[in-house]
Amino acid sequence: MCLQESKLREVDDFLVKSVCGNSCFGYSFQPSVGGSGGLLTCWDPSVVEVWCTINYIHVLIIKGKVILTSQDFIIANVYAPCDLYAKQELWVRLNQFILENGDVNFCICGDFNSVRMATKRKGRSEIFRRWMQTTLIILLMVVFLLDLSLCGRLFT
Repeated sequence: MCLQESKLREVDDFLVKSVCGNSCFGYSFQPSVGGSGGLLTCWDPSVVEVWCTINYIHVLIIKGKVILTSQDFIIANVYAPCDLYAKQELWVRLNQFILENGDVNFCICGDFNSVRMATKRKGRSEIFRRWMQTTLIILLMVVFLLDLSLCGRLFT
């Protein structure tokens, strides 16, 4: 389970149990900075074995394997900044990380604060929306990511 913008500076076992239930769960988190951000990734250790977690700015990564199939995986929990330059730096880092780990099953979850279709973003200029749309599409294409649509929601 990947949660974005938790706005929490600290996470403990009690909080994770209140979110995930009383079963045993492993977790990793990235604290919020001021009133924004904060990432929490939880997993069931009877299903997956997590070897390590990596913290980048705006990204929390876990590496491990699925116990039943022995398949290695990487899950990246992302909460992208709204700032254009910071977002572009994030895309470059994610792109590089994915390409360096291309032989592993990879899943990126999160809030990219971008949309693939400019019409889904309101309140910004047409040029800004087109630029954001283009940069996200380029990221998806370069590293062969699929954008899984969320049914019934206005934003992905």
